[in-house]
Amino acid sequence: MRNERESFAGMAAFIASVEEGSFSAAAEKLGLTPSGVSKLVSRLEERLGVRLLQRTTRRMQLTQVGRAYYERARRILDELDALEREVESHDDAPRGALRVTAPTMLGHVRVLPLLLSFQDTFPEVKIELLLNDRVVDLVEESIDVAVRMTASPPLSSVARKLGDDARVLCASPAYLSRRGRPGHPRDLADHDCIVFVAGGAVDDTWRLKPDPRSDEAEGVRVRGRFQANNTLSLREAVLGGLGIVNLPAYLVGEDLRSGRLVALLEGCVPIERAIYAVYPQAPFIPAKVRELVRHLVEGFAPGARDAAAAARPASRQEPR
Repeated sequence: MRNERESFAGMAAFIASVEEGSFSAAAEKLGLTPSGVSKLVSRLEERLGVRLLQRTTRRMQLTQVGRAYYERARRILDELDALEREVESHDDAPRGALRVTAPTMLGHVRVLPLLLSFQDTFPEVKIELLLNDRVVDLVEESIDVAVRMTASPPLSSVARKLGDDARVLCASPAYLSRRGRPGHPRDLADHDCIVFVAGGAVDDTWRLKPDPRSDEAEGVRVRGRFQANNTLSLREAVLGGLGIVNLPAYLVGEDLRSGRLVALLEGCVPIERAIYAVYPQAPFIPAKVRELVRHLVEGFAPGARDAAAAARPASRQEPR
């Protein structure tokens, strides 16, 4: 128990020193002497066997491992503070730090607006959003909630379905007036198709159902004059009339509703993945996690995005 108390005291002294910029300022914040703070940090470094701070006569600077330790330690203290405040107040109000991850495009288009509205509702929550397209280890990287697109969510975590990862074949009215509208997946061979390319691999085989009434899908080879490694670039290309594209429904929903784009071969694009909110299994699920997942479920519900846009003040309207 004594070692645990010393570790906690050293952690608090280290964090205060980093945030205040000196041992003397940290000492004033913690009600200790500068030498007492210095000793706590030194003992912490001895127990860990690493140097966390580089000290000179004029300044102190975090080492690389010190920066990593600071980020995790700051999070631990935030969590402890939030837990104590919840228990003391017998209040389930969300508060504290939330670390959220999501795929880059889905995160920017759909998750970010919901996180902003969540923070408007719960101002005591501090959110860190990490957008990347790799599968993140929730425990290893201290993730509270991950938004994932997958056919099967991990059994080791709790998963709440937010919606289907639906995709849409679409083109601009200008392109269709020039080239006509395909009536069957095989007709795509006679069209310019805009394809995604990454790392030299071209996504020129689209999985489609020849019969909308069937569950069977097959690969259809496509070709065209334009390709890009960025989904937003594909959207700009289809809006510019360069061809037919296969894009996530969440990215082109507004374009389809406004008539800027036209959906094609409806019923022929299979839904093979879903979007989930995933979080680690634990005996105690913090209020901030429970409320965020509920907020995501409601925000991804059909029609929720349109209702939120209609209710948003003019100064917060998204640019068109």
